[in-house]
Amino acid sequence: MKKLFLFFALASTVAFTSCSKDNDDTDAIVGTWVMESSFTIGDNTTSNREEWVFRNDATGNYKDATNGDVTDESAFSWSKSDEGYLVNYAQEEYSDETFTIGELLGKNTLEEDGYTIAIKE
Repeated sequence: MKKLFLFFALASTVAFTSCSKDNDDTDAIVGTWVMESSFTIGDNTTSNREEWVFRNDATGNYKDATNGDVTDESAFSWSKSDEGYLVNYAQEEYSDETFTIGELLGKNTLEEDGYTIAIKE
C-alpha cells in the first residue's frame, strides 16, 4: 500500500510539473516592422526604409531612411483598441494612425486601411 501511495504521489508531482502554462504575454504587434523599397533612374538607385519598433511597454520608435541616412524619426506610444492598434506620434507633424495585423504569403503584415505598409522582421 505504501508503494502504491508513493507511486501516485510521484505521478501527480510529475503531471503537475510537466504541464506548464505558455507565458506568451507579448502582444502581436511587439517587434520590428519594416517596409523597404528602391527605384532606379538612369544610373542612380534610391533606397528607402521605413521602420516601426513596437516595445512591450507600449512605446516605440519610427524611423525613415533614404540611402541609409535617417531623414525622419519619431518616438510614439501605442495602445490596443477594438479597431486595432492606435499609434500616437510624439512629433506634431505626424498624424495618429490605426494599424491592424494581417498576413501575406505566410508573413505577418502591418496594415492601415486594408493596405500593407510593413512586414514583421
